[in-house]
Amino acid sequence: MKIKLAFLILFIISIVGCHPNAPAPVTTTLIDTTQQKAEEKKIDSFFPVTSFLKGQMALTDSLPITPLHFFTVNGKTDSAWVKQHELRTFLQPFFSPEITATNFTSLFKETSFNDLSVNAITFTYDPIKQLPDSLNLQHWDVYINPQTGKVFKVYLLKNIKEKNTSYIQQLTWQVDQFAKIVNIYTDGKTETIKEDKFVWKF
Repeated sequence: MKIKLAFLILFIISIVGCHPNAPAPVTTTLIDTTQQKAEEKKIDSFFPVTSFLKGQMALTDSLPITPLHFFTVNGKTDSAWVKQHELRTFLQPFFSPEITATNFTSLFKETSFNDLSVNAITFTYDPIKQLPDSLNLQHWDVYINPQTGKVFKVYLLKNIKEKNTSYIQQLTWQVDQFAKIVNIYTDGKTETIKEDKFVWKF
């Protein structure tokens, strides 16, 4: 019940935070920050990651910014200024499947712990059973600042299987700073890593 209440508070704070003219949220601590061991509990609601990311995207769209796109292939990096809509295009694959408060509670478990290395309360989500072949989502994490109770980072991992290829796709969304997408391709012999990073706060 406490975890459920904490997520409700967090969700309200996140939605309010998506509006530039909204008042600053009240500082909230979601978990006892002295806790060191990971807690794994069966709960009936998760943090609604997809609506949070869409809210962040809407907020970014409303800002007078020009993202800098760093694109890296196997360690070689180039960069270019891009329009905001290009960032949305790159992020679109991570809006599906939609992670709501309840739609994946039968397939994934939530583990929470206090990660002192990054000063975060981390909620991590892993499968509890064999996932359907149609589901490419494999894992995700939500990082919360223990002092403010606000999400500051989201990480998603997908395993994409297409007709002639398969690859791992990762998203790291650092709130108010950058979005990084990593694609890892393997053919059994070689590995190709492609990274796209969009930065709008320098």
